[in-house]
Amino acid sequence: MFTAPPDVLAGYFAFVSPADANGIQLAGLMASSALLYISGIVFNDYFDIESDRKERPSRPLPSGKIKKENALLLALLTLAGGNIIPLVTIGPATLLFSGSLSAIILAYDYRLKSYAVAGTLAMATARFLNVMIGASPVLVMALFGDGSSAFSDLQNLMLASVSLFAYIVAIMVLSRKEVAGAAGKQTLAAISIVLGLVIVIGVAGYLIDFQLVFLLFLSVFAAVMILTFRRYLRRTKTAPESIQKAIRNMIISIVILDSIFVAGTADLFFGLATMVFIVPAFVLGKWMYVT
Repeated sequence: MFTAPPDVLAGYFAFVSPADANGIQLAGLMASSALLYISGIVFNDYFDIESDRKERPSRPLPSGKIKKENALLLALLTLAGGNIIPLVTIGPATLLFSGSLSAIILAYDYRLKSYAVAGTLAMATARFLNVMIGASPVLVMALFGDGSSAFSDLQNLMLASVSLFAYIVAIMVLSRKEVAGAAGKQTLAAISIVLGLVIVIGVAGYLIDFQLVFLLFLSVFAAVMILTFRRYLRRTKTAPESIQKAIRNMIISIVILDSIFVAGTADLFFGLATMVFIVPAFVLGKWMYVT
């Protein structure tokens, strides 16, 4: 859940300067993102209860710790809240994106995750839309406005949203082999995507005049990825436990990835503020099942 609001910050500050930030709008957007993410997690377990009885019997639903009816109620309430809050705090433009994200969440959890390509694209699109939710308060005006400022802001947004899309594709390539272990080609594909992404962000960020402090956050992200790959993905045939730990690190590192874009478009302070979300994500990820 704590990796979702940073996506919103990346999208929001692609268009809005820190001086013009609206605290109520931003809080509503982040709350919507977090609620939709929770809904997706619960719906995932709800639809997976039969397979989890075989593969992950200790999960809350197959173990009986949580009733199916309660899980469904929680999923529906968080899904509704994730759409009502942006409608009330921002307006119909944001509801368009939150509604689209809700549809992707339900489609992925119910059916699309069973298909390698469709499931990967759906999950990546969900993160793409999460970034768009952050930009939604001013995105429509920017699309139909004119001037170099709007074009520059759109460049910022596309770099952030497409980067998140590509990064999730890399995670999904590994997660497809989470239970059985990943072969060398999956590992190589994921590593290639991530390292290529670092290069693209560095070059593109410089060309579109990101504040140069973004390079500091990009360096942190690259270092974490290198350490993760060296520690968990070194063998040609990677064990399931190593894959799960690598995926855990990559999921948590979404926060670092988002902080790159916030630092580049806002400033160092907001980049560091975004990075704070990694603390609860990391702490909870040490003892909860992240993947």
